[in-house]
Amino acid sequence: MFVKICGLTTEASVTTAVEAGADAIGFVFADSPRQIDCATAQRLRQLIPDGVRVVGVFLDPDVETVRTAVACGLTDIQLHRRTRPLETFRQFGLPIIEADRSSEADIILLDAPTPGSGQALDWETLERPQQTFWLAGGLNVDNVGAAIRAMRPDGVDVSSGVETNGQKDHDKIRAFIQRAKEETPCIHNQ
Repeated sequence: MFVKICGLTTEASVTTAVEAGADAIGFVFADSPRQIDCATAQRLRQLIPDGVRVVGVFLDPDVETVRTAVACGLTDIQLHRRTRPLETFRQFGLPIIEADRSSEADIILLDAPTPGSGQALDWETLERPQQTFWLAGGLNVDNVGAAIRAMRPDGVDVSSGVETNGQKDHDKIRAFIQRAKEETPCIHNQ
């Protein structure tokens, strides 16, 4: 199973996620307690080996905000609540992940209405998209297995589900990655 650990802000958390087998690291550039600036992203980016994707997470960004962040070494752009045309962001030549079922993005992200809130989706009633998709929204070590079995996603994405008191919990990061990968081995890094 492809696993993205999102909202990382420290060297220790990035190192833990990479060593535990994360396939992608998410840096939040939107207004959030997990938001980082480009200087921090560049510093943390140096700890991430080739082959691990580096995803910039944005909330209805303007083009210049994305351009600045892409220069920090991103491999993917993740959009939430986009109001500008998707083609506006294709100019960067990076895969686009979008939390919008009707999007023509490269990857659809099924997420809760408020990203990073820990609000769980109802996987039993959720319709599975026909295109490549990652599942987010309230995932944690206790429910990721059931969510993967119910939805059969191409990947899973977690942020608050690997935190304790608002801080990344390294034991939870390791356990989440192990549990997700036990369900379905990652056969490709899409």
